Amino acid sequence: MRKDPLSIMEEIFNALEKGTPFSINGLSKETGIHNVTIRKYISIIEAVRREEGLEVIRTSHSVILRIRKE
Repeated sequence: MRKDPLSIMEEIFNALEKGTPFSINGLSKETGIHNVTIRKYISIIEAVRREEGLEVIRTSHSVILRIRKE
């Protein structure tokens, strides 16, 4: 069964927020998400983080994104 993209992102961030560094395969084992899917979502995360005005705010329960307008 296919997972919702938002739930995939949440699972990836929840695993990473534990503070343990993971390889792609390690993150795949931790989340149960296929390693090809992990690789694709990491590419998306990297592309979004390159946006200069993008602010990522992490709280204990969520990740908040916003674009700063100057």
